[in-house]
Amino acid sequence: MNQQRLELVREEWREFFDTMTRDHEGAQVTIEVMNQNFGDLLEVEKLPLAYLEYDPKDDQFSVGAGGRDGRYPVVLRHAIDHPQRILADTLQQGTVRAFDVFDAEGGQTIVTLHLTSAPSA
Repeated sequence: MNQQRLELVREEWREFFDTMTRDHEGAQVTIEVMNQNFGDLLEVEKLPLAYLEYDPKDDQFSVGAGGRDGRYPVVLRHAIDHPQRILADTLQQGTVRAFDVFDAEGGQTIVTLHLTSAPSA
């Protein structure tokens, strides 16, 4: 499988994640936080994606999960203040798509979208 890691251009973050939300809202998302002080933490595992967004005014990247039905009635929000860089894994459809978000304190958050292939006709 061919995998590329690409650093996203900061000026394109907002539009890129708006498009990702529009294209993949409801897909399963996993959020893992890696922190030197607290260790690794699995914050969310395979909940429906509500949104991915970058707010340039507040310089904040955030992910929302849940909030889609009675099983997941509340949107859980994970925010990263002052992200320094975002790397994206581009994989073949039917697998996963991951984003590594690095914050100003040296922490890393991995956001994984579990994508499925479109049903064939």
